[in-house]
Amino acid sequence: MTLSGDEFLRLESLIHRPVSTRPDWLKAWRNEANYLLFLARRAEDDENAELLEELEDQAKEMADMVEARWRAEGL
Repeated sequence: MTLSGDEFLRLESLIHRPVSTRPDWLKAWRNEANYLLFLARRAEDDENAELLEELEDQAKEMADMVEARWRAEGL
């Protein structure tokens, strides 16, 4: 099963984005992002549109945050 929301796809691509050096915070962030995607898959399986929408908003916030942090750290 594949999540269809753009923000979920964006988050998933950021999880797998290669970096030249791995900052200390990245492993914990990846774990949180993977857990959010896990919850989204369960919500999709349960056909829980309301929860799925909330999780997609969270995915957007997480993706925005990590992209900003990477820019600030020059990664």
